[in-house]
Amino acid sequence: MTILVAIANDSVSPAVIDTAVRLADGLDEELYVVHLVDENTADGTAMQLRDEMRDRFRDATVVATVAIEHVGRSAMRSGTRIGNELLELAADVDVQHIVMGHEPKGLAGRLREGDAAVAVIDAADVPVTIVPEGPVDA
Repeated sequence: MTILVAIANDSVSPAVIDTAVRLADGLDEELYVVHLVDENTADGTAMQLRDEMRDRFRDATVVATVAIEHVGRSAMRSGTRIGNELLELAADVDVQHIVMGHEPKGLAGRLREGDAAVAVIDAADVPVTIVPEGPVDA
């Protein structure tokens, strides 16, 4: 089985990766690291992030697959849509755990965009680890 690791081009992703690696080491599991993109973010920056993650895991102690996945079109708010896409991906990859970050958006941002972390927590049938923005004690 696999640990699904959701990353973005943000300040939380390094801590998400570190947390996922510790979990994978402890559980003796592989990682599936995914960066979800839509038509607005499917650019060279996404490919650069993917390549940086592949380099990060080249000499790592855990096995990791790094991929870019495209988010389907939907009328849902972007955060909710991303959360649902992660859940679909988790079902396809036979995931036993999900690790993802969370950056507070405030009430207006949650109402406008939705919240991927909340969508995943509400509907996941596997454990979910949320890594908050800011320093995390190791």
